[in-house]
Amino acid sequence: MVTVTTVCSYAALLVYSVSFAAAGEPEVEIADLFGDVLFQQGIPQSITCTVFDPLPVGVFTWKVGDRIIENNNRIENIAEDEIQQVLQFTPTLEDSKKPLTCQYGERGEQVYSDYITMGIYVMDIPSDPITPGLVKDGDPVTLKVTAVLYPAPAPGDILWEVKEPGGEVVMEMSPGGQDMYGIYRAGEIEVLSESDNLYQFSLDIAVLDQKEVSNIHTVTITTKGIKKTVHFNLALKMTQGDEVEGTKEDVHQNPSSVDSYKETKEEEPEAGVLGMEMGLFIIIGVIAVFIILCIIFCIYRRKKKSRSKNSKTYTAVKTKTDMHGQPV
Repeated sequence: MVTVTTVCSYAALLVYSVSFAAAGEPEVEIADLFGDVLFQQGIPQSITCTVFDPLPVGVFTWKVGDRIIENNNRIENIAEDEIQQVLQFTPTLEDSKKPLTCQYGERGEQVYSDYITMGIYVMDIPSDPITPGLVKDGDPVTLKVTAVLYPAPAPGDILWEVKEPGGEVVMEMSPGGQDMYGIYRAGEIEVLSESDNLYQFSLDIAVLDQKEVSNIHTVTITTKGIKKTVHFNLALKMTQGDEVEGTKEDVHQNPSSVDSYKETKEEEPEAGVLGMEMGLFIIIGVIAVFIILCIIFCIYRRKKKSRSKNSKTYTAVKTKTDMHGQPV
């Protein structure tokens, strides 16, 4: 038998359920991201978490795995039933394959959340073209590039290409490959530092000539589906008087040799200037000798004249004298 008390209890429970359903439960969503998401190590990220039908006193909590990330950014009211918070986050390799979770709810009560799984990659590759050392026409050359990569690269992630200026492919190969003529050989992947994820890739070219210099040389590196291409600028070291057309750089001589040649040339006096200086020196010398001789001659004449004056003799003339003092 159903009592009045039982009916009232069921009615109260129904009213509570209807009112809760009308209010709705909070719905949490990480904006624009879902599932597995790739992040590059060291690159700051802005992650937005949106809550629909928020609670009166709900709070946001951010986690990477089990680690709580402090976030002091304010909660923004986007609409009457919508709020959001932004997290500034810089991923590291230690965060790879861990969930990044946005939780929302009242403290000690039920928590509503959304998460993404982070995949972290490292791709530190030179962005500027690489210029190998200058070599003479006909000599071999090796193209090298060093990169920090994670995950570790496989041979299929590295592609060397040589193309003609018009775009026609001359050669394509991965590490360990070699063409049938023996002109190109791609070296195996060299691990410079496993702890630092440092790798080196190389391509040996047997003969570098004018035609080879005019070609386009690149290596494309792929990590987690992301590709980056490195370009190379080749040039020949030419001897003086040689002329080469079609080089990527206007390099015909070793710059250090040219500079030293200019310095030597600047230091050497011209023959005409040297002759004039020598002639002037001779004239000044002759004049100086003539003046000295004149001075010596004058001194000699003066000394001779003095000697002659001092050597003159005087003869006394005897005259008769009156012994008595009267004239004769």
